[in-house]
Amino acid sequence: MVESKSADRLEYLAQKFDIFETDEKNLAKKLKSFEDSKCTYDIIQSSKILAIVHIKNDDTFKQIRGVSVSFDVFSNIVAADPTPNKSCVQWMLTTFSRYLRLGGDGIAQAIRFVEEDLPQASSYISLFEGNKRKQKFKRLCGSSYILKNIRDPTDINQYKSLSQLYDAIDPFILRNSSELETLLQRYVNAEEAIIPFRDRKFTLYIPLTLDASVVFDKFASWCTSRKDNSMFNSYTNRLTPDNKKSKLYIIIDNKFFTEESKDIYQIHFESRQIKNRHNIEANIFEDVIRESEGLSNFFQEELTTLAKQKKNMDDNLYLDFLIQFGFCESLFELIDGETPSIRFMSKDIPRMPDISRFKLLDQLIITDAKMVELHPSIGNLKNLEMLVLSKNRLEFLPKEIGQLNKLMFLNLVGNPLKDIPDEIKYLDASNGGRLFRLAVNKDDIGEENYKKLVGLLPTTSF
Repeated sequence: MVESKSADRLEYLAQKFDIFETDEKNLAKKLKSFEDSKCTYDIIQSSKILAIVHIKNDDTFKQIRGVSVSFDVFSNIVAADPTPNKSCVQWMLTTFSRYLRLGGDGIAQAIRFVEEDLPQASSYISLFEGNKRKQKFKRLCGSSYILKNIRDPTDINQYKSLSQLYDAIDPFILRNSSELETLLQRYVNAEEAIIPFRDRKFTLYIPLTLDASVVFDKFASWCTSRKDNSMFNSYTNRLTPDNKKSKLYIIIDNKFFTEESKDIYQIHFESRQIKNRHNIEANIFEDVIRESEGLSNFFQEELTTLAKQKKNMDDNLYLDFLIQFGFCESLFELIDGETPSIRFMSKDIPRMPDISRFKLLDQLIITDAKMVELHPSIGNLKNLEMLVLSKNRLEFLPKEIGQLNKLMFLNLVGNPLKDIPDEIKYLDASNGGRLFRLAVNKDDIGEENYKKLVGLLPTTSF
């Protein structure tokens, strides 16, 4: 009887989620059905086809996004459901489809869900099913901020993600963090891991083997920490710019070892991931990097080395992490001192460092960078002809800007300047300068400052 109900449920779900075969004949038939109904579609695939996201306009011209799931994904999800009547298959299919409907980063999340996270989902579902009827479970879920929008915590279909389910079953995972510190050291002694940095606040642990990584099995929901199906090799086999295996960096709040804190993070640069123990994307700048000078120095040196090896400044993920971690000055360290041009657009550079070494620079363009401070060393760029600083947050200009006697074009549009240095007059031809045009918005700087500029730069075009 149970098997019959399970079969009926799976048949219903196969129709509900439009399950399709991915062989050439059936795929062509499926795609033609979308074309016949005037739908546009995107095929979602990794090593194989996972789903098709299709879009159709209704009578009000509102786009409707549908998801058809491949039979391979459907089969893997069914196999991952540990319940005897397969009662959680719908939740996993819904979670997968929800990610795809989000588009953008949601597509990457969907792929990770079905290719990496199903073993974790199976484990969490088992814990969920074993504890959901306990009063303690309902009480703890009711007091959880993350689960505040879930009306009935015993209904798995109300959970929006794997991380939400993890938060619900987290108190029921048996763990002993006081023994973890000893275990980590054991792997270091066996040369299966390294601890390159430790201070009074944080420990940085880098596993070199699968066994050294899965010690976090009971402490975090990372796919790299799962004993039954760890993705450790999949991640570390990705190569760095110098053709070495990439690393997993695990940051542990030292209070975690005494169970006073729950903060641990895993970083993998090559896949652009920083995850907390719930496997949720985390911003660690404020709470970690800025709290430890030693850890900050370690990552600045590590990322700068990798960014230099990557060389390409336009598509350099290590450069992006340098900015994210607050090391914007490193951007300039990566540039050849004899370059004639520097261009940064839409990269966060709140404060420009000393740039005196760029003696040959004739173009400096930094736009939409949230810049609040222009370094006085700007005055040492004697060959600068074009300076574009539009869409920043500059309120003041250093007086040294008046030393740029070869400057021909200056763009300050989008900066809320409060004060104009008198020395800017030396840019004008009437005082020996070469400034031909100044781009500035009167609304940004105010009527008074605008009039001051016009008076100090009488021959300059505005």
